[in-house]
Formats: sequence, C-alpha cells, structure tokens
Amino acid sequence: MAHYFSMLQKIRYFQPNQNSKRIEVHFGKDFYLHAIVQGIGTLWMNFNFNIYSFMKNMEVPVLMYHQFVSEVDKNSKIKTFITARHFELQLKILKMLGYTTTTFRDLQKIGLENRFKKKYIILTVDDGYSNNYEYMFPLLSKYNMKAVIYLVTGLDHNRWDMANHGEQKLPMMSKAHVKELIKSGLIEIGSHTITHANLPTVSHEDQVQEIAGSKEFLEKTYGIKVTSFAYPYGQLNEAVKEVVKDAGYTSAVSANSGTGKFEDDLFEIRRSGINKDGIISFLVKISQPYTSYKGTQWKKQFVRL
Repeated sequence: MAHYFSMLQKIRYFQPNQNSKRIEVHFGKDFYLHAIVQGIGTLWMNFNFNIYSFMKNMEVPVLMYHQFVSEVDKNSKIKTFITARHFELQLKILKMLGYTTTTFRDLQKIGLENRFKKKYIILTVDDGYSNNYEYMFPLLSKYNMKAVIYLVTGLDHNRWDMANHGEQKLPMMSKAHVKELIKSGLIEIGSHTITHANLPTVSHEDQVQEIAGSKEFLEKTYGIKVTSFAYPYGQLNEAVKEVVKDAGYTSAVSANSGTGKFEDDLFEIRRSGINKDGIISFLVKISQPYTSYKGTQWKKQFVRL
C-alpha cells in the first residue's frame, strides 16, 4: 500500500486545460471528470492489496481547507486557497464516488463504532474567512453537503498571516454570516482560538484563555454547543491537549500529526490539507486508508534506530 500511495503522489497533478475545455463543449462539462475518475478506479482495483490489511487501516478521511477564491491569487504569499471552480469539481467527485459528508457532531450522534456503515468524509475549514461564506457555502448548499468551520473569534482579519508572512489583509466572516451558516444545518462551528495563537509557545494561562475563552464566546454568541477544536498552525503538545480536554471539547484536529486513527487519540485527529490538488492527488487523499498510511510515516520519526 505504501508503494501505491508513493507512486500516485509522484504523478503530476491534473489541471483542467484547453483540451478539457474543448471536450466539455462536445461531450458535456463532466465528461473528462467521469473518464479520469473511472480510470483511476480501474487502476486502484488492479492493485493486489492484502484485503485484511487494507480494511484494518481504513479511517474516515478528514480534509482541511482555508480559503476559497474566484480566481488564482498570484499575490498570495502562503497560497492556502482553492478556486470555487476547483472546489465544485471536488464536490462532484465526492458525490460520484458515493461519499456522505458529515461533521464531528453528527459522528458523535451515530457513534464512532458506526462510522464505517456509510462512506463518510469530513470537510473542515480553518479560520473563518469571509470568502468561506461567499464561495464555499453556496456550493455546499447546492450539493447539500456539510462541513466544519473553525473560527478565530477575536479578530476581524488575518492578522497572524500579515505579521508572519506579509500576507494581504483578508476579512473574517461577520456574525450575521456565521448565524446563517448555523441556521442552514450544513455547518458545524468549532473553535480555532481567540487570536490564532501558536499554543505551545504561550503560557498556560494564555492557553486556557485562548482555548476555553473562544469556546465560551461562540456558545454565548450563537447559542450553540461547541465540542470540536482546531490547533492553530497544527501545533500542539500533551499539555495543550490537556487544556483542550479540560475546556470541555470532545475532539480536536491537527494538521500533519497524529496516527490517522480516531480511536488512538480523538484530540489529535490527523487531516489532509487541500489547496491546489489535482484529481489524482485528491483521490489519494480521500481514500480511507490514506490518513493511516500518513500516520504510520509520522510515527516512524519516534522510533529509535
């Protein structure tokens, strides 16, 4: 399985080009999408996986997004964005492959032990940019799909990226927008601290304020129960995890850390970042064994030779 993922990750990303646009004209805009997805599916089935090994390493894929834009932003420094057209293509792929989007709140209701009874996937979005409301939300509504958005509660713009990367100023969603997202029933709101703090680098008192304070603000402002947390920058340690648990959260998501298995640690749930991924890369990241595979690679760094 490791060889399979390694091979696919080396393949160049697919990006719709002039040829695919001509195909759209003659055969319909989804023609090339169906052809490519079916081709990759055939490739997948032709690999001789050990079925037991494959099944025991499955996990609900958790994807990580940040910004959604109308066109590629060449002025962006950190480029954590995806175009609306590209995102819609990904949603079509998920629909085509039979995925059901869910949230951590919904998983709690059905029980983690039942998470493989459907082909679930969780879309998560960090920070709470206004472009989430402008571009992402209409597409989720169009396809009746869900997501979890982690909000930075104490800032109205991306001050952390401006300071750390010289990024352009970008606004966060308004309270009215957040209320509309909640009312839709498609969005679970989680916390992403008050100031997007790098938690392992601040005092214990500041950790408590950032983690518990953001939860309290969201619950009082929107009349909801907040149970999921996202670590800014994906940075955490055991002390930070304990603060998250003590604040009353039931789960927390990281970025590039964690074993990739929910039952190992619900307070370090591994995610796969999605930015400008092509179709092949996206198909790899939404596969159920992928996070476990990446988690295995992560664990190797702790093994002493």
